[in-house]
Amino acid sequence: MNHVLRFAFGVTLYCFMIPQLSTLYAQGPAPSATPPPPSGSQAPRFTEQQKQEMAAKLRERVGKAADEVMGRIRKEEGDLYNRFSYLRKPDRLNPNTYTSKNDVEQWRQLLQQFNEKADTVDKLYTNADLDLGNALIQQRINQGIAEQIKKALLSSFPWDIIKRKNQLIKEFVSDFGNLLTFYANNWASWKKDSAGGAPAFDDPKLAASYQSLKEKINAVGTQIEDQYQAMTR
Repeated sequence: MNHVLRFAFGVTLYCFMIPQLSTLYAQGPAPSATPPPPSGSQAPRFTEQQKQEMAAKLRERVGKAADEVMGRIRKEEGDLYNRFSYLRKPDRLNPNTYTSKNDVEQWRQLLQQFNEKADTVDKLYTNADLDLGNALIQQRINQGIAEQIKKALLSSFPWDIIKRKNQLIKEFVSDFGNLLTFYANNWASWKKDSAGGAPAFDDPKLAASYQSLKEKINAVGTQIEDQYQAMTR
């Protein structure tokens, strides 16, 4: 499934602000820095065509700024999800698919890379406020207007879902790491079940430990999938 983040479409939220902000945008400095007009004078008036042109220009610049920040998050989040899907393949939960302890260690390295990618994504969310602010200013958007637009864009992020997803990924990394340790510490203590290639343990305690780890990984993996689904709604 193509997990396009819900808030990626939230960039369109700024559109409702464009009619009100385009006039301010045309005035250049932030409203607070603009001296009040002389008594009896009227604020500048713009034709409908001028307003539309200003709105189009503002929309274009906001779009570029939002794409720069949200596009980076979307790219890294997509990479994270692909790594997660690879780790979730059923073969990873079957020790018979590992050829040696070295194979187990290679998967431990892949798990560490996945964890590092999760940290990268988490940091992008943490810095989204600052990054969006800088991107909008770099597009030469009035600072006061940029602040209003930034707040609207940030409000489109499903923060509760993002936080829960990040927490679950940490649990997934921990549980999967425990499974790999179980494989390494108990190497060759299982054999293939002739029925379907599943591992069979002579020691009931090892069988119970393996089953418990497998169930925990599957459970947290399903919850992570649910969070990604929620981020697309």
